[in-house]
Amino acid sequence: MTPGNRRRPGVIAASALVGGLLALAAPTLAQTPSVSPSAQVPTAESVTVVAPRVVRREVAGGPTRFSGSPVEVLSASRTVSFGDLDLTTQAGADEFRQRIMYGALAACDEIEAEYPSNIYVPVSSSHNCPDATARAGLATAEEVIAATRSHAR
Repeated sequence: MTPGNRRRPGVIAASALVGGLLALAAPTLAQTPSVSPSAQVPTAESVTVVAPRVVRREVAGGPTRFSGSPVEVLSASRTVSFGDLDLTTQAGADEFRQRIMYGALAACDEIEAEYPSNIYVPVSSSHNCPDATARAGLATAEEVIAATRSHAR
């Protein structure tokens, strides 16, 4: 499933304020697509978007179907490059934000594909993976954009 199949970027942008994880990484070359699989080496001109999910494996039978099921912490990540963008322009900054959102969606899609929520039930029913993942990524993107713009002056 491609990132565009689940949600449009505007929908994620409007609701991407819940929580998530993001780690700054070190430089890669611009890649197509801009969101690379987690096996790629992060660089100074990229950030790594990390999608977390805490789940329990569903066990068949009865009202205590989760008793004895261990809690599992899952994650998937995507390296999001911005080295090819001019973050001093509105268009460059907007593209960087869009890449963060697509990275969040791709990482969450990977977790769902490997650990379907009908078997690996999320512990928190209020957790929305793409929104939670994009939030921290967008916050870091804003810091990078601000730093780039202040350095360019």
